[in-house]
Amino acid sequence: MTMVEMVVVFGVIGILALATIPAFRVFQPNLELSSAARDLATDLRYAQQLAVTEQVEHGIYFSTTTNEYQIIRFGAIEEILETKELPDKVSFQEVLGFTGYRVKFNPYGAAQESGNIALINTKNSTTTVEVRPSGFVKIIK
Repeated sequence: MTMVEMVVVFGVIGILALATIPAFRVFQPNLELSSAARDLATDLRYAQQLAVTEQVEHGIYFSTTTNEYQIIRFGAIEEILETKELPDKVSFQEVLGFTGYRVKFNPYGAAQESGNIALINTKNSTTTVEVRPSGFVKIIK
């Protein structure tokens, strides 16, 4: 290959890269929403697993005003194990069905109450995480 051919190839690659960056930015809020929903579902399953292995109620408290949630151990003393924030472009749309915005799992892995946690992004796309009384956690698009 000659030097001119190399410059042309790198020029075409540069133009393609510049064209795809704005397209990626369009999809970024939806990717962040999907990621936040997966992380939340994983943390719900983690709290459920802790409840089963430690034989003590565990759960998650949702703070809709600060867009964060806490993994909590409900023993003799309520203990916050971890606090997680939602990404900047994602927030809680609503938390339905849970008393005091808390999901609790008993030592058998069942949820105390069933409900839904709806997340919304800046493009007004929503994703819902459903928790059933059996402890089944499901992401609904």
